[in-house]
Amino acid sequence: MSQLKQEIDQLLGDLERLPSFPDIVHKVLQMVRDPDADFQAVAKEISKDLGLTSDILRISNSAYYHPSREIRSVHEAIVILGLKTVKDIVMVSAARGILKQPVTGYRLEERDMWDHCIVVASLASKIAEDRKTKTPADVAFTAGLLHDVGKVVLSQVFRKAYVQISMETKQNPNQRFTELEKKYMGYNHSEVGAILLKKWNFPSELVEAALYNYTPEKAKMNPELTNLIHVANWITLSAGIGVDAGGLSEHLSTDAVAALGLTDANIRAYYEDLPELLESLKELRDI
Repeated sequence: MSQLKQEIDQLLGDLERLPSFPDIVHKVLQMVRDPDADFQAVAKEISKDLGLTSDILRISNSAYYHPSREIRSVHEAIVILGLKTVKDIVMVSAARGILKQPVTGYRLEERDMWDHCIVVASLASKIAEDRKTKTPADVAFTAGLLHDVGKVVLSQVFRKAYVQISMETKQNPNQRFTELEKKYMGYNHSEVGAILLKKWNFPSELVEAALYNYTPEKAKMNPELTNLIHVANWITLSAGIGVDAGGLSEHLSTDAVAALGLTDANIRAYYEDLPELLESLKELRDI
């Protein structure tokens, strides 16, 4: 364990080897948090990035967002869809380069990892809207999108621990996968994800949601956000979207469900609606 932990520490300490988000993402996030944000200034900043602008126009006009009329510019996207929705699209475009890749150590193909992150983001956002939570839907979307980012780094060393983790999983199927990650690598992917988000200067509540998404009862800063990601992640995995080497070893927290005011019928309905949600997300998944 100590050798693998040292390797991971070296990876986390070498900024050149770590994935990163472009500066435009943090500028947009900062602008969105400003209640007096100037739409024109945000649009002008985004439009400097031609690739990002192209993604925004394509996704804004997708079936998922179904705009009232065709969107032809970033400014129109902000006016018609809202600044927070455009922020979500910016996050998807930027996160693609980090998350849309095979995570071979975890036995996840490129499409599997990306689909999982997109669906968790969308589902967490939907639950937030349906339950009228204090946590804004766009914050839930961002947290859901980034909740598994730690796998990208851990995947580079995971194969060295895979045999031991796999053997112990077979001997004790009820053992939590995150506990086995911690046992054999010194970190689990939630911890590494939280470290990455902190290095990238994302808000603390997003760091917490990544860190405790499997143990939401530990969240102190914004338990509601962590509960949203926990529930959305569990439903998505239960539907077989993005199931990795850990299988379905993590359990649904009944406390998290109750805290969000959800019932068994609600959970079942979200689960049954996933195929339709997955189809509506086609443009985002194909970006």
